[in-house]
Amino acid sequence: MILLDDAFAKVDEPTHGRLLGLLVRIDLDFVLTSERLWGTFREVPSLHIYECLRDPHHRGVATLHFTWDGSRKHLVAT
Repeated sequence: MILLDDAFAKVDEPTHGRLLGLLVRIDLDFVLTSERLWGTFREVPSLHIYECLRDPHHRGVATLHFTWDGSRKHLVAT
């Protein structure tokens, strides 16, 4: 497993999918953090996405859970 902390910040968007596809092809599990990258590229056949939300007026962090099936992003009901 590898952790990628905002690893693609300076990479153009078309390259994001190719790089994530490379991780898939070499069968590497990964955790990716990003302010803007969802990982929803056709090169990635499935993915779990957690969006962290924080209200500065309240304590704690809320999350939304999504899945990616290779073509569509789905909100997972909680």
